[in-house]
Amino acid sequence: MPRPPLVAKSDSAGAEEMLSLIRQSLKSCRTPGETNFEASTPHIFVVMGASGDLAKKKIYPTLWWLYRDRLLPENTLFIGYARSGLTVEQIREKCTPYMKVKDDEQERYQQFWSVNHYVKGSYDTRRDYELLDQEMIKIGTEKANRIFYLALPPSVFDTVTSNVKACCMAKSGWTRVIIEKPFGRDSESSAKLSNHLSALFREEEMYRIDHYLGKEMVQNLMSLRFGNRIFGPTWNRDNIASIFISFKEPFGTQGRGGYFDEFGIIRDVMQNHLLQILCLVAMEKPCST
Repeated sequence: MPRPPLVAKSDSAGAEEMLSLIRQSLKSCRTPGETNFEASTPHIFVVMGASGDLAKKKIYPTLWWLYRDRLLPENTLFIGYARSGLTVEQIREKCTPYMKVKDDEQERYQQFWSVNHYVKGSYDTRRDYELLDQEMIKIGTEKANRIFYLALPPSVFDTVTSNVKACCMAKSGWTRVIIEKPFGRDSESSAKLSNHLSALFREEEMYRIDHYLGKEMVQNLMSLRFGNRIFGPTWNRDNIASIFISFKEPFGTQGRGGYFDEFGIIRDVMQNHLLQILCLVAMEKPCST
């Protein structure tokens, strides 16, 4: 009997199969004391610093991709918070070059922006946080779980987190605070920030993020090195004379001048992104995986 013909899967079919497996794992995951992926409780994701460079280039595109691929609970809402007097439509225009929307995704893309909101407010005025809290109650009820992503310079972390704690904690759901690197200017300010945060939030309520380590290639460097029969035997000091790491971006410091004036390029990418890459490339094989 002849064998059935082999049918190669298209890239889109393979991607959808992978996404289906991820969704299934999310649906089967249930954390004690929290709602699971399919629960009806609303989730509100607040982008603090929504008018900034990080938000338009990284945060909003990532939220869109997660929403597009249905990797977020269906009842998820988004709020941008910043000092600039913007509308959701203006935020959308700023983000458009980075969203990578295909023609057949336009309807889903419209749905994404329809669940986005924007609140103008300062970072040091308590009344503005009270207005943000009112907006969250208005769009998501008091039962909504709340996630705050601080796409902000570290100089305002103390003020922002204090105001979030005082005015914006979830009423009956859970609250999470995500802090983007750098975590201070030096070890002293980093320790001070850590002490400040631990006085406000439990450890399980905080996430410290370096978005560079979330890149797929970076995450797989360990597997590439130690799980690969081609590279494994030769990736060592006897066969590699030197390591050269090139970090290139197709844009300048536009919109980030104030941040770089305060922290500089070394604190921004060298002591975290590039040294972490160097460690992953040059480290000894760990005792266990």
